[in-house]
Amino acid sequence: MQPSAIHLVDRKEVKRTVRGKSALVTRWVVLFVIVALAALVPFLLSLVAARRQAIPFVGMSMVYYAVDWNGETQIRTVSVLRYDAGTNHVIVRDSEDQFDVMEVDLGTREVVRHTGGWPYELYVEYWIPTNINTGSHVNILSYDAVVVGSTEMRVDGRDITVWKLQVSYQSDGGVSGQDTWYYDKSTGLWVAAAWVEWDSGGNVISNWGGHLVSTNVVLGQT
Repeated sequence: MQPSAIHLVDRKEVKRTVRGKSALVTRWVVLFVIVALAALVPFLLSLVAARRQAIPFVGMSMVYYAVDWNGETQIRTVSVLRYDAGTNHVIVRDSEDQFDVMEVDLGTREVVRHTGGWPYELYVEYWIPTNINTGSHVNILSYDAVVVGSTEMRVDGRDITVWKLQVSYQSDGGVSGQDTWYYDKSTGLWVAAAWVEWDSGGNVISNWGGHLVSTNVVLGQT
């Protein structure tokens, strides 16, 4: 028996209705997903931004490249290995023999103990506070460095604004010197440094310069 024309029309109407409802449901699902993502993305970005700014963090790593007055190159690696919430200390590993493995007080940046050869009081140079201004004093290594200004640098593929800190000193025998450090303003991370020494006649007798080449810290955040 052949279906009647009425039945054929009814089936076509049912199919069109089903397709219409399916399309409507699909549009609502897509709209819901878009709205949900729009609400979620700013929240996720805020979490990422907060995490980026909280340095140091376990797993933070930096690689520095340097050249001394003899033209010899140096690759220096630094990493944060562990955090102790009870003492608010972190363990830092530096490939530089003077420092080696260090336990650092996060509240003061002071190295409370280390296995390297540095013989003096020691503060880490890997990061500094971000709430500083021109004229501020910051402990770096065994020095009282002063913020002398800011400048722009390109570091690890990013253009960033950095603080410039300096300290000058006079040693026995008439030798004088000056150390300069550069730190990312947004994170406080150490990105470059240089030092030079002169004899009593003003002649350069030694110098050194190095800069950051790789890190998992996101620099230049606003």
